[in-house]
This record gives sequence, structure tokens and C-alpha cells, in this order.
Amino acid sequence: DPIIQALSGLTSVQGGSDQVRPRLIRTILPDKLTGITAAQAVTAALVSRGVTGQGQHVRLSMLDAVVAFMWSSDMGGQTFVGKEVNSARAASSIDLIYETKSDYISLSVMSDKQWRGLCGAVGHPEWLEDERFTTAAGRDRYVNERLELTQSALLDKNASEWLELLDSAGVPCAPVLKRHEMIRHPQVEASGIVVETEHPHAGRLRQARNAARFEATPTEIRRGAPDHGEHTRSIMSELGFNAAEIDDLIADGVIGDFQLTPGPST
Repeated sequence: DPIIQALSGLTSVQGGSDQVRPRLIRTILPDKLTGITAAQAVTAALVSRGVTGQGQHVRLSMLDAVVAFMWSSDMGGQTFVGKEVNSARAASSIDLIYETKSDYISLSVMSDKQWRGLCGAVGHPEWLEDERFTTAAGRDRYVNERLELTQSALLDKNASEWLELLDSAGVPCAPVLKRHEMIRHPQVEASGIVVETEHPHAGRLRQARNAARFEATPTEIRRGAPDHGEHTRSIMSELGFNAAEIDDLIADGVIGDFQLTPGPST
């Protein structure tokens, strides 16, 4: 995963520009993204088979998956051949994470309306007259200066105060949650994305359900991962082996077996 992050240019994007130290994304994004891309490709191939009656071999590399994923949002400067943009200022080296008097928050200002809302919420209407920021192009060109001003204005109130003010002003914003806070956030709880189940050996488990919601075929997590060999007998039966044949294969060590026993109560 880190090798693909480096080779694909993702570390440069994460660093902010080609002129600063590249940074890894601290989750295995290429690994997981390639799996998602593979699932989409297999689904498309199945749809094609349903129409044409012909199956096909699908090939996918991690590098291809990440390059395709990045292109629309991060490689625009390389799109026009012979007119490539210098990536030294392709993006700000400042993250959109701001420190407040208590905690961190994130906010994103894209439109003129949101910019006006931010200037009013933080008590700096004079920013609206600053020629550097009067247009979206200007706010992009002077992004570091704009973000530094924004940060300086957010230090005198608590995060909860700012979030209320910014939300009222129509500025997209959110608290920066720690992992243990995220699972208890009202929106996460309302969506039901995090579920708890009982495992016969591991006890109570917390997991994320399938993110997609299917109207006709809803998904469900009934328990955690099966134990090694737990489904040997049922799978062999589905393949046409009778009980005696399965017993012989287990006795000869050809296949494994697992006898499920009750787990601890904790």
C-alpha cells in the first residue's frame, strides 16, 4: 500500500504540492480502493454477461485503480497536453483543520455565499473588500493567506460556539471527532452504520454494516467472522458429499473441521 501511494503520486497530493515533503495517508487507501474497484468491475462484467451471455476475465492493478481514482480531482493540472500546471501551488499545504479555544473543527468555503457567511460569522466583514478574496479564483490563488486568516480568527471561541455560528451562517462545518467519539455521534447513530452483534467466542462485537442500503435485498450482520472450519460440513454437503465421505476426509486430514462450542459470557 505505501509503495502504491508513493508511485501513484498520492503522497504528493497528500503533502499539498510538489514542493513540500510528501505524506502517506494513514489508512490503507490503495488496498481498500482496489477492492472496491474490483467489486464494481465484477458487477459490471456480470451485467454484461446477463446481456451478452459471455463471461470475461477482468484484470485490475492497484496502481491503475489509484491513478484513475485521483485523476478527476487531483490531476487536472496534467490534463491539457503541453499546458501542464506547475504543481508547486496546486493546493494549499495547510489542512482544512482549524484549532479553536477548545477543540479542532473543519470548515470548507467554496461559493461566494459561503465566503460571505464565514466573514460575517467570524466578525471580519472587511475581508469581503480584500481584492485577493473577492472572487473564487482569487480565494484559490491566495489560499494559504486566506486559511491563515481564518485560523487566526477561530482561536477566541470554543468549538461548539463556532459550529453553531458557522452553521447558522450557512458555512459547511463539522467537529473533528476522535475515533471513539465518531461511533457515538448523533448522525452516525441515526444512520445505523455501526452495529453490535454477539459472537460465540469473541463476545460482543462492534462493526460497520454495509454502507449501501438495498431496498429489495437488505443486508444484515448476524455475527462476526466464522471460525476456521466452522462451515466445512455444510459446504461439503452442498458440493454433494454425504456424511460418511465427509467424516473420512476429515479423518484423513484432507479437510478441517471445527466443532462450535459456547463462548465466554463476557
